[in-house]
Amino acid sequence: LRAVRQDVRGGASMADALSRHALYFPDLYIASVRAGEQSGNLPEVLQRYIAYLKLIIGLRQKMMKALAYPAFLVVVGVAVVAFLLTYVLPTFSAVYGDAAVKLPPATKALLALIGAIQAHLVLAAIAVAAVIGAVKLWLRTPSGRALWDRTSLSLPLIGEVLVNHYTVQFSRTLATVLAAGTPLVTALPIVREAVTNRFVGAGLAAATERVREGGTLAAALTEVQILPRLALEMIAVGEETGSLETMLRDVAELYEGDLDQRLNQLTTWIEPALLLIMGVVVGAIVIIMYLPIFQMAGTVR
Repeated sequence: LRAVRQDVRGGASMADALSRHALYFPDLYIASVRAGEQSGNLPEVLQRYIAYLKLIIGLRQKMMKALAYPAFLVVVGVAVVAFLLTYVLPTFSAVYGDAAVKLPPATKALLALIGAIQAHLVLAAIAVAAVIGAVKLWLRTPSGRALWDRTSLSLPLIGEVLVNHYTVQFSRTLATVLAAGTPLVTALPIVREAVTNRFVGAGLAAATERVREGGTLAAALTEVQILPRLALEMIAVGEETGSLETMLRDVAELYEGDLDQRLNQLTTWIEPALLLIMGVVVGAIVIIMYLPIFQMAGTVR
């Protein structure tokens, strides 16, 4: 900020001064400031940008909140199963060995599995770490990230949530840039940088070229097929009536409501499903551990 102030005192525009420090100031913010300076309504443009940030941050928080509890259940479930397999089950194994009890096949198989894991724990940990590292490196490559982003949009349940999320992100960002007075052809590359999905970003790049060639935004987006049909129809109506900015805000509000509903449905279904899976796994382990005791009780009778 001190460097920006010094550049402005030296005669540079605020947008130009900010653009020299792109590491700290997003392209969308710089474009908003530039449009505000050119139109003479910089305070109003900055207020719109602040409102946009609040909405996007709220959207991100909704996504994180929806995933937080299921993630917590998964962590707790894995911890419980690991405790049973690494501490409780070996204790039962020692007791059965001292008592010379004939073990059922299921108990033998589970004990053999635990023994194999303990014997090769270091190798297993190295293999898991190597797989995770390889996946992370692959996701950092352009092709890997693009393939993952495209595949994630087709996943059952989660894919629809992500499509709605990126639809809101696109429409809200484009409406904010257009409201600042930026032309559509200039605004689309800025929006592309703001969208975090590489597949959607590639579609926006192709749509931008079609718009530069004279096509409408709705037609260009329809060709690349990165937005839902209803959103495309609303954008087409906005272009025909000359109210694209207003229609984009309507699209964002519509899909924000749909996103809230889908997130609620997703969490409503995921939580009992995870609890059921955890209960089945833990119950199966406990039953397998107690099978020899049940057999001993039957023998006594």
